[in-house]
Amino acid sequence: MAIQQIFVKCHNCSCMSGPFMALSKEQMARVDQNRTELTYNKGETICKQGSFISNMIFIKRGLVKLYLETKPSPTVISVEKNGYFIGLQSITGQSVFHYSAEALEDTELCLVNIDVFKELILENAKFGAGIIEYINNDMIKLYERFHSITHKQIHGRFAEFLLYLKDNIYQQNPFALSISKKDMADIISTSNESVSRLCSELKKEGIIEEKGRTITVLDEEKLKQISKFG
Repeated sequence: MAIQQIFVKCHNCSCMSGPFMALSKEQMARVDQNRTELTYNKGETICKQGSFISNMIFIKRGLVKLYLETKPSPTVISVEKNGYFIGLQSITGQSVFHYSAEALEDTELCLVNIDVFKELILENAKFGAGIIEYINNDMIKLYERFHSITHKQIHGRFAEFLLYLKDNIYQQNPFALSISKKDMADIISTSNESVSRLCSELKKEGIIEEKGRTITVLDEEKLKQISKFG
């Protein structure tokens, strides 16, 4: 069950993202008056594909899996961390979530009323440009993921994902996994058994080290080569 938590005012928030830096004091105050903060426990559903969207969702802290409700199993779009907006694709067109989202670890969210969000885009060109940049970056990531799934073998996809975790999600080496091997398998479109086998192969080759849930990349250049050509 999500628990509401109220933190600092928006203008003092250390998690303030780029587009919001362009807002005036009055506009920022309007955001502050039309938002709420929630926490979700690991494994809880944040939003469901096709459900009505009334708020833009900003990840303040944590890790979130975005996925499509496909059959026989969900199709994972991406894994996102703090600084990411959920629901930007609904700014125009259908007022529904186009994908589902699940907390992969305990996660703090800031929800901003979508109507206020739309007003600020029309009022403030710099804010609007910042939001467009977010959407554009999302599209580029989607193109890259589509290329990876359709052109790379399982070894290449796994190596690419490990590098993504190290460089973008945890931003450190070694890093402690907060996601399960099942989630990893879903993300790179394979089975749990394949993920375990791939880890074993990379360990034997001296490319990574795995102790419990902590992974250390020992040979980054080799991992990059596998990611590129695997």
